[in-house]
Amino acid sequence: MKSLLRFFLPFVLLAAAVRADADEIIALARSYLGSETALNAVTAVSYKGTLVSSSTGADGEARTTTATIEIFFAEPFYQRIRITSPERVETTALDDYEAWQRIENPANAEQWRMTLLDTVQIRRLRANTWENLSFFKDIERIGGEVEDLGRVEVDGQRLHKLAFDHGYGIIFYRFFDPVTGRLVFSETDTDARIIESGVNLIDGVRFPDRVTTVSTRADGTEQRVQVDFETIEVNPAVNRAEFRVPTITRN
Repeated sequence: MKSLLRFFLPFVLLAAAVRADADEIIALARSYLGSETALNAVTAVSYKGTLVSSSTGADGEARTTTATIEIFFAEPFYQRIRITSPERVETTALDDYEAWQRIENPANAEQWRMTLLDTVQIRRLRANTWENLSFFKDIERIGGEVEDLGRVEVDGQRLHKLAFDHGYGIIFYRFFDPVTGRLVFSETDTDARIIESGVNLIDGVRFPDRVTTVSTRADGTEQRVQVDFETIEVNPAVNRAEFRVPTITRN
């Protein structure tokens, strides 16, 4: 028994130390964003702004699309994103365990199509909703876990890397400044990089003014999506009907 204890005890102590490091970074990151009282009070967030998507095609030609965007997150798992451009209106919504997408022609109300999203897409939307409302805290409550990947050097910066694993291969890698707790950037399991910039202080919580996502398409070309927020509202009224799967006929 003593031999077994000598063998297992170092690993138990190491696991406890790693968990403690992750908890410390999460606590620091939360304190950078706001007080525990302010963060815990957030149950819904609404964003409105402008989206600019730019990419370079295989022919080398640059393409840019500009649209307005409305984003709504609400606990526990409600999400609605509406992107409006002159060519189309695209609405994607999550209603707990159901999700859908509707694409409409703004010039002709009779031209539209709706798709029910599959299990994989629903899981990603649920993970994304949690990430936007939890402020890094208690992923274990939804069946996920945090892995401490330690200090890494990225572009000359020493950062602390944590993996927020939601299961099913859905992972958000967060890179924090180990001194201030500021989230420097994030990466997803699909190799997209997300950078939040600027500060918009609302109800005692720091929100970004801009979110930029850079990803690589299947054909190897790069796509950059930049969203600039014009208004952010904390705890707006939540109308559950806006998240439900719509009927296939218009009223």
